Amino acid sequence: MVVVTAIVCFLLPSIGRNDSHFWRMVLAAVGVGMVGVAWLVQRAGRPERAVMGLRLVLAVLCTVGWFNYFQFSGKVIGGINDYTDTAYYYTNSKYLEELSYDGLYATAMLCDHERGAPRTAQLVQYRDLRDYELKPVAVGMEHGRKLKAEAFTPERWDAYCHDVTYFLDRLSKKALTTNFFVDHGYNPPPTWTVVGGNLATLFPVENLKAACTVDVLFVVAMFGCIVWAFGIEVMLFGMLFYVVTFSGRWPILGQAILRFDWVAALACGVAFLRKGYHGAAGASMAFAAVNRVFPSIFFLGWGLNFVFDTVREGRILERHRRFVAGAAVVTILLLGTSLAQYGPSTFVRSAENLRMHNETYSSHRVGLGDVLVFRGETTKAQIRAGGGIYAKELKVRAMQWRLRAVGLVAIAFVALYAWRVRREDWELVPLAVLPFFCITNPQINYYNLRILLFCWHGAHFRHPFHRVAMALLFGVEVATQATKVLEVERYTTTTTTSIGMALYLTVLVVWMARQLVRSNGTLESGHGSVG
Repeated sequence: MVVVTAIVCFLLPSIGRNDSHFWRMVLAAVGVGMVGVAWLVQRAGRPERAVMGLRLVLAVLCTVGWFNYFQFSGKVIGGINDYTDTAYYYTNSKYLEELSYDGLYATAMLCDHERGAPRTAQLVQYRDLRDYELKPVAVGMEHGRKLKAEAFTPERWDAYCHDVTYFLDRLSKKALTTNFFVDHGYNPPPTWTVVGGNLATLFPVENLKAACTVDVLFVVAMFGCIVWAFGIEVMLFGMLFYVVTFSGRWPILGQAILRFDWVAALACGVAFLRKGYHGAAGASMAFAAVNRVFPSIFFLGWGLNFVFDTVREGRILERHRRFVAGAAVVTILLLGTSLAQYGPSTFVRSAENLRMHNETYSSHRVGLGDVLVFRGETTKAQIRAGGGIYAKELKVRAMQWRLRAVGLVAIAFVALYAWRVRREDWELVPLAVLPFFCITNPQINYYNLRILLFCWHGAHFRHPFHRVAMALLFGVEVATQATKVLEVERYTTTTTTSIGMALYLTVLVVWMARQLVRSNGTLESGHGSVG
C-alpha cells in the first residue's frame, strides 16, 4: 500500500507552497484523529489486525505527507529553492578564518563590485554585521577592502569570490535588496564550523546539492533510532508531525547545509538513553549542544538525575560515568579542533555575535516573549500601527530579565518534579522544553525539536495525558497551518505556534503538578507505549 501510494503521489502534478500548507493542515487534523484511533486499538487489547491497520494508515499518511512536504515536485526534491541560507552556511563556514562573523556582506559586495556590480548595483544600504546596524553600502565596501588586504591571500580571495558570486548570481535582485544583505548572516559557533566548513571544502560550490543531502542521512538516522528505541508506531506519529509542522516550512530537508544535524542528534540521544547506551547518548547530545549551543538546556533532565542519584548513592553511578565520558570525548574533540583551527579570538567574536543575535526579534520567532507582545495583529497595517516589529523587539528586550526569571522558576519546577516523581533519564530530557520556551525566542524552524515530545508521549500512550498532549501538538499545527491558508501575516502564523505551545505547556505543568501531589518518591516505569 505504501508503494502504491508513492506511485500515485509521484504521478500527481506539483503544487504551490500555499497548497502544500493546506494539505499539511489536513494531515495534521487527520493526525489528531489517528491519536483517537490508536487509543481505540489500545482499548481493544491491540488485536493483530487492528494494529496492522493502524500502522498501514500511518505509513500511508506519512508517504503522502513526504510528497506534500516536497510539493509533489521533483524540482523541489532535486533543487534548492532558497540560496540565502546556503550562501551563509557554505561560504562563511568555508572562509571563517578570513571572514570571522562580520565580514560576509562587506566582502560579498566587494567581490561583486570588482566584476562590475551586476548583482548589487541597486543596493543602497546593508546590515553591518559588526553591530547589526543598517548602514550605507560605502561603509561595507571600506570594510571589505580592509578584510581583503589584511585577512585574505590572493588565492583565497579569488576562491572566495568564485564561491560567493555563485550564490549572488542565483538570488533575485529583490532578494538581495530586501533579504540577503539585511539578515543577520552566519551565527553557528566555531565548533559547528569545524564540521560544516570541512563539508563545504569537500564539496565544490557547483556540487552544493550533494553537501545539502548530508542532512538527509542525519534525518534517516534519527527515525531509525526512534523506531529502534520506541517502536514503529511512535516513529510514524513522529514522522507525521515532522512532515506537517510549520517548523518544517524552512529550510526544506536537502536544501540546506547541516540544518538538521542537531535535532537528529538530540532525538538519537534520547533513544540511546532509553536503550541504556549512555555513552552514545552523552556523545550524541553533546554533538547537538556544542554545535548549536541552545540544545545544552536539554542536558537538564539527565543532569538532575545525575545530582539526585549521586547524593542518594554517595557515588557516581556507572551509567552517569559513561554518559559523561561520551559527552566529554565529543566536546573535547570539537572544541579542541575548532580552537586549533580558528583560535580563541574567533570564540570571543562568536559569543558576541550570538549575544547580538539573541537580542533581536522578528516575525519568525517563537517563545513566551512572542506571546506577551502579541496584540492580535493579522495584517501589516495593524503591525505598523503598533510601531512595527522593531517596537516589539524593544519590548522583548525590556522583559528579558523577567523571562529569565520565569525560566529559572520553570527549571526549579522541573527539578522538584524530577526529585519527587523520579523518572528515568530519557523521560526527563523532553521536559526542558518548558524553560526553553520561557527563556528563549528562537526561529520557528528550531521547534521541530518537538519530535522529542512525540517520543515521550508515544512511549506512555496508555496514559490519558499523553494521548491528549499528542493530539494537542497536532492541533497546534492545524491552527498554525490554517493561518497560512487564510493568508494572514507571517508574524501571526508563528505567534499562533507560540500561543499553541503556551497552551500545551500549561496542560503539561498542570499534569506535572498533579503527579507531584500524588508522588511518593519512588521510581515509576511508565504507562505503556503506543507501539
